Amino acid sequence: MTRTPQQHRAKIGCVATLALLLIAACGGGSPKGDSTNSTSSPDGSVPDMSAQCPLDGTTTDGTGPTEITYWHAMTRANEETLAALTDDFNASQDDVEVSLVNQNSYGDNFTKFETAYGTESSPDLIQLEDTALQRLVDAQAVVPAQACLDADKQNLDDFIERVTDYYSVGGVLYPMPFNVSNPVLYYNKLAFEAAGLDPELPPTTFMELRDAADALQSSGYEYGFAFKRDAWVLEQFSSLAGEVFVNNENGRTKRATEVAFDTPTGQSVFEFLQAGVQDGVFFTNPASGPSGFDNLISICNGETAMTFDTSAALGTATAILEQEGCKVNVEVGVGALPLPSADLAGKGGVLVGGAANFLPANGDPARLAGAYRFAAFLASAESQATWAAGTGYIPVRKSSAESQTIKDLWATSPGYKVAFDQLTSGASNAATAGPLIGDYKGVREAMTGALEALLIENKDAASVIADAIKEANEKIAIYNKSV
Repeated sequence: MTRTPQQHRAKIGCVATLALLLIAACGGGSPKGDSTNSTSSPDGSVPDMSAQCPLDGTTTDGTGPTEITYWHAMTRANEETLAALTDDFNASQDDVEVSLVNQNSYGDNFTKFETAYGTESSPDLIQLEDTALQRLVDAQAVVPAQACLDADKQNLDDFIERVTDYYSVGGVLYPMPFNVSNPVLYYNKLAFEAAGLDPELPPTTFMELRDAADALQSSGYEYGFAFKRDAWVLEQFSSLAGEVFVNNENGRTKRATEVAFDTPTGQSVFEFLQAGVQDGVFFTNPASGPSGFDNLISICNGETAMTFDTSAALGTATAILEQEGCKVNVEVGVGALPLPSADLAGKGGVLVGGAANFLPANGDPARLAGAYRFAAFLASAESQATWAAGTGYIPVRKSSAESQTIKDLWATSPGYKVAFDQLTSGASNAATAGPLIGDYKGVREAMTGALEALLIENKDAASVIADAIKEANEKIAIYNKSV
């Protein structure tokens, strides 16, 4: 479809604003000040949005299928499974042809989208992590998936509610759910046996984790536990405690204006990690870059036998850790993310992690419709079962979890079920709904810096938290002023 000059000029205008706010809303604007974008009526209902997503433009008319481009950030087993699903979709119909473009990481995906949005090189579907949600809503850079679901006369009944709640703003689902994960405890069952620990009972609290780490170190391991300095995990511990990470009910009732990590739970997390490192029992590595997976590699090398990491790495991690090339024999065990203390059980739950598929507002109805069709295919019950079995991600549909594919997977590899159980058994409240933050990336950078100061520079936990909160709040304030 050829854009009209008016459409072209409007899109060019939006490119600049997306790059700044993505900084200020293009074409009318989102609510100012401390309000959160809302489409819902006073009674909480959401009006039909189907007019925003016409779905009658993808049928072939003799000129060939509608060609769409999907930008993703999957690697290894995850990319292989995605490619297989895409091949299945392309072969199943003649209306839409999908081309995959791997942008290497969620960060690269977003950065390149800032530049490409509103141009012919913009993707038709893009996989972005949760940190992009508020910015994309503020910039009005995407068509809500809710609009396409309304046009397709589909409801959300089969989706896991915690997932759709997480990616909804003002009652409107913005991306199509796809690859959901959360952090889990990886451990070497054989090392547990050698250390006199029960390999079927991984630690469930910080105290139990430290005891197990001490036992592993005493049995001959250089370290008992490896910790990746990932700010995402700090958000998870707040959520497990039933505590919001930012104010205004995690930014869900009004726009978030400051972080809320300065709590006894936040202090205990920092003190626990610092004590383990100072005592030489915990190993620590960066969350990204060449050393970003040293925590998992250290299990293969026999340096340690426990770590936290995303459940999305389960397929790849198991294949690597249980290969003959490891210096020690490894049998991968998977446990739930330990609670800071036992008395927090039931108060919260893990946050939805991973990413979802957003529909850029490219102004081309045919490409939008094609992108939605593919996103809906990836989120279908059958595709989600295949996706979860091939990767370690959580199926986002209830019927997928009840499929024979997933039942067989969980029976033979129960570690794949841990992340699903964590998500579906947790409480549904403001804490587990997840934080909505405009400059989410900036807040995470502040918290990552705090982990560096705590675990590398060995600074006092209280002062580290205070400095991080100050920096995070400044970044939130700067962003909020821009919208």
